[in-house]
Amino acid sequence: MNHHIDISKDIERLLSQRRVNDALDLIDNAAATLGASPELRSATSRLRESYRFMTHYALKGMPDPARPELYASILADIRTLADELHRRSRLEDAPTLYFNTLRYQRMRPDINIASLLDEYRRVNRRLQMAMLTEDVEKAGKEFAQRAEDLEKQIFNQIWTTYPLSVDDAAAIGALLTDISLPRHFKQLVVSSVMLGQMEYLDEKRLRLLMDAYGSDDSELSVRALCSLLIVMSMQRDRPFSPSLVRRFDSLREMPGWNKDVKMALLQFIRARDTERIGRKLTDEVIPEMMKLQPELEKLGSMPVDPESMEENPEWAELIDKSGVADKLKELQEIQEDGGDVMMVTFSKLKTFPFFNDIANWFLPFHTDHSLIAGSNDASVRMLADVMGGVPVFCNSDKYSVILSLSQVPEAQKQMMSAQLKANSAQMAAMSMGDLDQSLKGRERMAGKYVQDIYRFFRLFRRKGEFSDPFATTLNLVTVPLLADIFDDTDTLLLVGEFYFRHRHFADAFDVFLRLSEKVPPTAQLYQKMGYCMQMLGAVDKAIMYYEQSELLNSESRWTIRRLANCYRNVRDWKKAVEYYSRIAAAEPDDAGIAQNLALCHLEAGQISDAVNLLHKVEFLQGESDRTSRPLVRCALLEGDIEKGRRYSGHVLSRDPSATDFLNAGHLEILSGNLDEGVRRYAESIAADNFEVGNFVRTMREDMETYSGLKAIDPLTLGLIFDEAILRSASLGHKV
Repeated sequence: MNHHIDISKDIERLLSQRRVNDALDLIDNAAATLGASPELRSATSRLRESYRFMTHYALKGMPDPARPELYASILADIRTLADELHRRSRLEDAPTLYFNTLRYQRMRPDINIASLLDEYRRVNRRLQMAMLTEDVEKAGKEFAQRAEDLEKQIFNQIWTTYPLSVDDAAAIGALLTDISLPRHFKQLVVSSVMLGQMEYLDEKRLRLLMDAYGSDDSELSVRALCSLLIVMSMQRDRPFSPSLVRRFDSLREMPGWNKDVKMALLQFIRARDTERIGRKLTDEVIPEMMKLQPELEKLGSMPVDPESMEENPEWAELIDKSGVADKLKELQEIQEDGGDVMMVTFSKLKTFPFFNDIANWFLPFHTDHSLIAGSNDASVRMLADVMGGVPVFCNSDKYSVILSLSQVPEAQKQMMSAQLKANSAQMAAMSMGDLDQSLKGRERMAGKYVQDIYRFFRLFRRKGEFSDPFATTLNLVTVPLLADIFDDTDTLLLVGEFYFRHRHFADAFDVFLRLSEKVPPTAQLYQKMGYCMQMLGAVDKAIMYYEQSELLNSESRWTIRRLANCYRNVRDWKKAVEYYSRIAAAEPDDAGIAQNLALCHLEAGQISDAVNLLHKVEFLQGESDRTSRPLVRCALLEGDIEKGRRYSGHVLSRDPSATDFLNAGHLEILSGNLDEGVRRYAESIAADNFEVGNFVRTMREDMETYSGLKAIDPLTLGLIFDEAILRSASLGHKV
């Protein structure tokens, strides 16, 4: 078994310190450990020689305008050698799909990207001729299947080839501009270039993606854009060479570049929101709808038809009262905003063998595919024709629908066919309205491609072997080469609000912080920065920003509420009382505020103030555990045993907790009813799952808090402890 070598961090450390010779030594030593082929040593020798000559001429004081670019090129080559060393060290035994595929490819050394592309062109030409001159069905079965097999082979070859040779890059560049090749194939190749770049950085791949972005084919251009931005975000710490920076600068000069990058960022943010949308569906909407099903069916003799719900006012009223209507409305708004509400549904349809091939996750939907063109089922072909032009589903979801038809009974297929025939014109019209090449059309294309990418990284059977770009921050604002695009205040505000609305608080804060350095301070901006920090658990920083907001707008009740809540969280009771008092003065009839203020008074030791406020809450809302529990504590602190027993009785009559039994025990002990107190203590232990340690610890804390308990002599107290523990054992068994 090979020793896996990963020296990239050490290489970066040495290069950052400009210790090029040491970096080359490290590569040579690691290569010797691996027993690597002489070509690696030859490569380091060439780099040493180039570096030595460059140093020699520099120390002689000889001017050389190309020196910075040569130096950067040497550093880039050193990084590539470190990556190649890591790759070779894993080649023999790494069990991942990448290395399994690579080992298989290396069993056929005569095959490379160019040779596979040549064969694909030949097969594609024969397929086109066969469709004109021979039996169409025969052509579909023979040449189409061979073409699809080659597409997957080429995808895998491009994915696993590293580094791309000059010939490899030229062959890929030529296919991306070849008008004779199918559009879906060129779009598929872009994804393989991206996946290979995610494994090991290769500037030739970045150039290919940059070139593809300039394509006249909008779908190809958008795919290349999204792929390029994803890998730039994931590899943001790896610098571009000067020549690649110049190539990248040419993108900036393209008229639509800035708008496209901003548009793509919004798609990434929406994709990161998919998990939250899925939870809302599975945890809230679907369970509530299932609960309503029996009630809805009682209102009519026939089973519920979702499409006719709106026609029955009783159904609408029932859904309204249940709260489901609000959740459905929210989901509709999310979908209208571009949110992915289909993930939950289609995640169940990604187990077909079709999705075992990595290439099929990125394959554009096209009706020439053998799943469709080769099907003997007319309903499959008709459905595919309609779905091809419908913008609602991403590509992999469309394939899921086609594959799932094989499991649908014939009667249902016929019903679906009839419905599709009736609705196909409407669906086609819906899609035609969005087929323009404007930013809106490109936004739709980007959104669907990002959904395909998201599904692969979240649903592929071997997803754990890949670095998921959506598991880390895809915040393009913080990518150095893209930062200038988001440098104006309007863009920063738009992106910051988008992150904030989608609850990506860390990214929102980064954007708001940049914005705060460019615009005069506002109370609202500091409010949002404070809220981001509070949601991230950095309460001290939240307080700092909330206080800055308060300086600019001291009348904002929202800010005052947040400050009160934060000070309560950090247990600064004096400050919490101050801010809750300000809110209470403005909203004297708000029982919730009075309750919170009472609890802060209680923690601050201001018992009489707490009692008065708790009685006020009782007056406003009636007696409940929310007031009775703290009033029991107040009574214990004040020594008012009878009052405490009265409120304790209210709590014990409902759903008492371990603390309620404990406080009841305190009251009995302080009343002199030791045996009854022991009984309550035993119930407290049982209610806390018989965790005796918790009981002993809490008792000791309460003895410091309630002065009456301190008067009990240690011997009696010890007997009470022991007897309570003994009796608790008879109340049940530990769960």
